[in-house]
Amino acid sequence: MFVRFKGTNNSLQAYGYRFEKDKLVNVEDSEVLEKLKERDDFELVEPKKEKTTTRRKSEGVTDADTKESKRAE
Repeated sequence: MFVRFKGTNNSLQAYGYRFEKDKLVNVEDSEVLEKLKERDDFELVEPKKEKTTTRRKSEGVTDADTKESKRAE
C-alpha cells in the first residue's frame, strides 16, 4: 500500500522508511502500516487498478497492420 506524508517537515524518517512531503512511498509491512494509520501526518492511499480493455475486430474491417480485409483471411 502507498503512504503519503502530509506533515510540516520536508521529509521524515520513520519505521525504516524515508518519507518526503506529498510523495508516495510503497510500504508493504503490515505492522508499519497499522502504526502509520494511527498518525495524522500520514495518509494511506490504495493503489489504482489499471483498467484493461479488450477490443475485438469487427467483420469486414480492414486490418491496419496488413491492409487486408478481415474477410480475406
